[in-house]
Amino acid sequence: MKWMRRLLFAVALLVAALVAAALLLPRLVDSETLRSMLVIAARTHTGRELTVEGEVHFALLPRPAVVLPRLRLANAEGFGAEPFASLEEARANLRLWPLLRGRLQIASVHIDRPQLRLMMDARGHSNWADLLPQPQPAPPARGASSSGGIMTGLAGRVGIGQLTLREADILWTDQASGRWARLHDLDIALGALDPGGPLPLSASGVIDTGDPQRSAQLELAATAQRAANGTWRAEDLRLDAVLGGAPLREALTLRLTADAGFDPAQTRLRLRRLMLEGDPVQLRGELTLARGDDAVPVLGAQLRLERLDARALATLFGQTLTTADPQALTRIEGDLDIGANTSEINLARIDLAVDDIHWRGTARVSDFSDPALRFALEVDRLDLDRYLPGEPAPAQHAPAVGSEPTPAAPAGSPADALRRLARLDLDGTLNVATLTVRGLSFERVALRARSGDGQMTLQPVSASLYGGSAEASAQVDVRRSEPALRLKLAATDVAAGPLLAALTGKDALQGRIALGGELTGAAATGDALLRSLNGTARLSSSDGVLKGINADRSICQARAVIARTRDKDAEECDPSPDTRFSALRMSGPIAAGVWRSEDLMLEQVRFRPGRFYRITGAGTLDLASSEIDYRLKAASVRRSADGAAQEDAREAPVPLRVRGRPGAFKVEPELKDALRDEAVRRLQEKLGPKPDGARESSGKTMLRGLFGR
Repeated sequence: MKWMRRLLFAVALLVAALVAAALLLPRLVDSETLRSMLVIAARTHTGRELTVEGEVHFALLPRPAVVLPRLRLANAEGFGAEPFASLEEARANLRLWPLLRGRLQIASVHIDRPQLRLMMDARGHSNWADLLPQPQPAPPARGASSSGGIMTGLAGRVGIGQLTLREADILWTDQASGRWARLHDLDIALGALDPGGPLPLSASGVIDTGDPQRSAQLELAATAQRAANGTWRAEDLRLDAVLGGAPLREALTLRLTADAGFDPAQTRLRLRRLMLEGDPVQLRGELTLARGDDAVPVLGAQLRLERLDARALATLFGQTLTTADPQALTRIEGDLDIGANTSEINLARIDLAVDDIHWRGTARVSDFSDPALRFALEVDRLDLDRYLPGEPAPAQHAPAVGSEPTPAAPAGSPADALRRLARLDLDGTLNVATLTVRGLSFERVALRARSGDGQMTLQPVSASLYGGSAEASAQVDVRRSEPALRLKLAATDVAAGPLLAALTGKDALQGRIALGGELTGAAATGDALLRSLNGTARLSSSDGVLKGINADRSICQARAVIARTRDKDAEECDPSPDTRFSALRMSGPIAAGVWRSEDLMLEQVRFRPGRFYRITGAGTLDLASSEIDYRLKAASVRRSADGAAQEDAREAPVPLRVRGRPGAFKVEPELKDALRDEAVRRLQEKLGPKPDGARESSGKTMLRGLFGR
């Protein structure tokens, strides 16, 4: 058992040595010397003073460690007495056996409550500029004793097992703008800091920004690996974020995963197999962030948007999307190619399906301080009626007896939106294969939109409209107190029936029409726009039908009354409820939304072959209410075998008045003058030849008094 006694003796001797070292070593290390070394090192490398509040000491138990007390690094000159950086305590735990063998291995480094204050003053100067490395000329080539050789010699002799930061706090403020941001409650844990091995990383913290308050709770996890060429890669990067504060109505939770790679030599970060998931959105793709010319960050991304619910996203941001279709903007998917830097965002490729509507094209936003938007877009079909606000719901309850009726809410004016849009520097084109707006259907729509300096123009706008073609231009000027609209329109060979059915719900006119006009008015909506219109308009049509109105029958019935006064048989009247015409023309000025025409001319096909009525006159059309009021005169016209037309002198013209709205027109013959003239004629026949003008004058005067004229 002699070997046992020797072993016990050796163990006892080792324990005694360790106890002696634990008691004597801390006393052999001079705290003031360590303090001076720290202060001198800080002054040498930063030019600032380091304050050490307490003793720097070496501890052997429970494990060897170097313990630093509270440290404070002075701020830059002119930025106040608050320290630039500080920490409450730092502890580096050492491994004993490697130390005894000449190798420095740090088991762990713990830093408690480090703080960093980054500031910019009103002149744009920062309190960290003097700490940044200054450009230096390239050093001469060195031999094997260069720093590379030193690092090679240290490789494998120094290692750090774990680095932990607890409750770190970083504050950034800009005195010029009043902006600020704070990263607090930051915890960071790094695994074994072995340059050749994997590096586990986890971090969590909260970012707050100022007025209005915004916040983001972040959690990061990854395992990084350094390659032989100096690049880093983390195949399992995961970032969880909970975003809150204005303008979010409730918290937004997102998760990002990716295969991340970082190249320090080129300052380039690349995320492969990128996936972003949240309640309203899901996308995947690749993203690259690098340093471009003049050290400007440049971003490029190819993204596949797998799901986006814009309605739910707007609700999260406290906005309500009011659309006629409650399911609109809930399904958006497609591809985006994005390039961006500090002054521009470029959507080099847009290929999106928005509610099954296919959008393709490009868009670019530049100069964020005064944004300029450029775009070129194509759409296969677009039903704007789905996305415009629906009709307000009818009142559910009648007002109580004796209570004041609640006034109707005024129609929403687009004035504010137009002012914002007209001040935006915008220039782009839009081509739509099929467009529906307010019930109107257009095909092959092409427009160019421009805005800026308080004006917005759509010019030219061309489209196929119900079998015909239309061209228009519009200009909105918001430099006045009320936005003003200027509109030019020309349309040819348009099917009138579908057009009027879409506008009024009644296809009161059938046939092909041509119309045009130049109008000015208020940039409003609905009746407010129609009642503000001023300008001129013209309309023509051929071989059409006026539905719900039969001028021929009304004229025929009026002639039957006159025929009975002559003791003649009345001709057969047209039984049709409609009016067939071969030509229709009208034009005139528009004032306050009322179109007045002094030159209306309609050639109505009569029931009798070879005959037609030429109806002429003047009247008004109220554009807002569709109410018409025309006083007309129908003259009978014969068409000879050679096609020449001549008024029939044997049939006196019949005066008419046409009033009402589409679907409820009234045609009223005004027979007072016609019956008076017929009575005068018959009286003259009975009186026989007139010896002088006195008796004729007396008879006409008597009849005029009898008929009120």
